[in-house]
Amino acid sequence: MPDDVFSLFDDYAARFARGERPDTRAYLARAGSGADELAQLIDGFLTRVVPPAPSEETIALTTAALEGRSPLVEARERRGLSRADVVDALVAALGLDRAKLAKIARYYGELETAARDPRRVDRRVFEALASTLRTTVSDLVAAKPRPDEALAAFSWPAAPARRMHLFAAKVEPAAAAPEPPDEIDLLFGAS
Repeated sequence: MPDDVFSLFDDYAARFARGERPDTRAYLARAGSGADELAQLIDGFLTRVVPPAPSEETIALTTAALEGRSPLVEARERRGLSRADVVDALVAALGLDRAKLAKIARYYGELETAARDPRRVDRRVFEALASTLRTTVSDLVAAKPRPDEALAAFSWPAAPARRMHLFAAKVEPAAAAPEPPDEIDLLFGAS
């Protein structure tokens, strides 16, 4: 059953007034058959309201992204946290298995370096990150860094010499069948 249109609108307007950037498409999807009515309410609201000034945090994270730096790294460093601190906080906030700390750290590292598509990452990960980094989910997902040089080496038309080592390696047969995706794979969009 779709959510009540007026409740969705009230929530959207309140989040907008707090300086967040609520995802209009997500709200419309939640409205179901009331999506057209909600769209009209949101459209009317946005044409009449003055958006709040961006926070210092929003400006810093957006600036980092525009300069090609990771907004996650920027937020983490502004709080004086190490990558291990953030990974520990993710484990605690999401109730993950500490035995898989290395896997979680790898996925988080990929998220920091833009090697992992943030659109595939479960919102709960970003909610835990926003809480840990004392920022908003919308600031973390709105500011996307440009891919780093390591990723650019694999894009076409990268120089063939940069990719040649990939083809020179000896291919070994697979040792065992891969493990089925676990909760961590699902949270980080790896399955």
